[in-house]
Amino acid sequence: MKRRYSIAIALAFLLPIGSAMAATVYVSGSGQSYDPGIALENARADAVAKCAAQDGTPIQEVYNHLTRANLWIASSIWTCEVP
Repeated sequence: MKRRYSIAIALAFLLPIGSAMAATVYVSGSGQSYDPGIALENARADAVAKCAAQDGTPIQEVYNHLTRANLWIASSIWTCEVP
């Protein structure tokens, strides 16, 4: 009985620490334009906005890709730290 009580107290102290830790997630954004630079800029802005919508902080861009069709189509993947 005393051991269970000790474990319960230890977990009670660890619970607030675990809930205060941030998680790192990946967000992706997309953009398109007749200009490749603008398409990539739009994709990055879209990914950062998706991170901010989760009350997160964008950390860095992990990957981006640019494709030419009738328009330039860009995608951007970012790491995002969310609470």
